[in-house]
Parts: sequence; structure tokens; C-alpha cells
Amino acid sequence: MIHGRTVALAVAALLAGGCASGSSIAPPAPQQQEQSAAQSPTESSAARFILANVGRSGATARSPQGSSGGDDGDKGELQLPVLQPCGGGTFATDCSVWIFASGHSTRAAARSAQSLAATSPPALNFCRDGGAFPADLGPPATPSQLLFATYSFGLSYAGTKSAPIVTFVTRSGNVSLQGTFSGNSTSAPSIMLTPVLTTGASRGWLVFFTWSWPADILLVPYEINEIQLAASSSPLVIPAGGSATLGAFDCLGRQIVARKAGSGFGFNRNLGGEAVTSPANELNVPVFGGARPSGFISLSDDRGAQVTVPVGR
Repeated sequence: MIHGRTVALAVAALLAGGCASGSSIAPPAPQQQEQSAAQSPTESSAARFILANVGRSGATARSPQGSSGGDDGDKGELQLPVLQPCGGGTFATDCSVWIFASGHSTRAAARSAQSLAATSPPALNFCRDGGAFPADLGPPATPSQLLFATYSFGLSYAGTKSAPIVTFVTRSGNVSLQGTFSGNSTSAPSIMLTPVLTTGASRGWLVFFTWSWPADILLVPYEINEIQLAASSSPLVIPAGGSATLGAFDCLGRQIVARKAGSGFGFNRNLGGEAVTSPANELNVPVFGGARPSGFISLSDDRGAQVTVPVGR
């Protein structure tokens, strides 16, 4: 699935260390990884730098409560320079050189829920029960695609760094990617991302970067079966001395556990409530605030889905 200057790509290479900024880049030492979809061209100096730490933890999917890698979807395994946020959860060394085309889903129901303007990053947010978001919570914070749908979007590179454009997927056992950049093309009009059916939750990144180091880099997040927040809860704004409703939906049909971390707020009127558990897969509870509510609420289930909700006034 990864384009490159060569026809034969190294299958899921584990790359050698010694790639800290300013140091010489050691030749890669190809080894077998668990997921053959995670391939990298050995001739690319950018690949040798960026992917130097990939695979060392052995984590290919997030286990319950995020113990196998946390929320960054293996971003911590990538060796990256300073990145800037580009909106929609994406990051890049230079946001201006990456151009998105509007995306669509193969499912009509998902397509109607996902309207993307040109140059906007896609919301690669897949949910087993994506069409069942509770009406009483209002709209979801992020439009979701059905887990059984393939999502397609376009991406072009308008920078000055040398092609080919390399594509890499973290936790690639959870998604299938086709139609990315080929040869020396700087345009991929139909990148197709299909989630793999799973009973757990997973979070990862699509990583695009130019061939030689230093490279232009783009990171696009994807999520599968995560907890979906109501738009009114992201972030949760609590009036001083008042309350606000925390609403969320679990894509896996599991109970949601909410735990507070911070001060000046809680799940009862005296601000002493530390945690609540939803009766089913919908969380819809009031959160009470004092004079200066500050912190966050962590939501999780027993299948690895998790999300953090900032709290303020």
C-alpha cells in the first residue's frame, strides 16, 4: 500500500536507533513486525529518521484503560520534529503545504452526516453504532462513520521537498489503507481507509512525509469504537456555582466510567462526587461547579475506549 521509489518495499521494518536530531542516520535493520501493512521504504532517509522507534513497544492496539500506549495512538513511537496543529486533530511541520479534498463514505447514512469543505482534514472517526447517537444528547462533537464503511478523501502536497510521498499507518492491524501516493506523484485523489472489525477500541495516525530528511510531515488521526462526546460537552463549561450536563455515547455498547481530575467541581452538589458510571452505554449526568471549576474528566470503558473532557467556566 505504500508507494515509493522502489517496487520491493521492506516488509514492516523495525528501524535501527541512533537517529536523534543532529546525529548520523544508521542504516535500517529490517525485521518482521506483527502487522505487514506497516511498511517503509529503506532508501528514504526521512523514513529512517521518523520511524526509528516504531514497533519497539510491540503495541498494535490499545488494551483496556489505554495501558498499551495511551491516547496518542503510537505517536510517541515516531521520531518527530516540532509540529504545529492544523485543525481537526491533525499536525504538520508546515500546514500550508498539505491540501485536503472533500471526503465521503461508502455508506449513504454516513455520507449525510459527514460534510467536509475543501482543504478541511477528514474526521476519520469510526463507530460500530455510529448511527445510534442518542437524540437527547444533541449532535455529537465529531461526526462518526459507520464501522463497516470505507471512507475516502483526497490529499495533495504543494511543498518543495522531494517526492515520493511516503505513507505510514500506526497500529495498522486496525485499518486497511489503499489509494495513497504512487511513484513521484504529489496528489492522491482517493485515499481509502477501511477499519478492521473489532470488539475493542483503537486510536492511531496516518503519517505522510516527503522522501528525504528534513521532511515535510503530516499526521492525520483516526479513531475506531471510541467514546463519542456530545457537542455540548466538548469542552464542558460549568457556570460558577452552577452545573452543566456531561453527555457521551459508547460505540461498543459498554458502560462509561467518568472520573474527575481537578478542583472546584464534582458529580454532586457539594462537589464531593469523584466518579460516576452510566447505567448503559449513554452517559447523561450533571456536573456541579463551585466558584472556579478547573481540570478535566476522564471517560473510559472496559474495552479500551477513552476520552478526556476539559472542564472550565
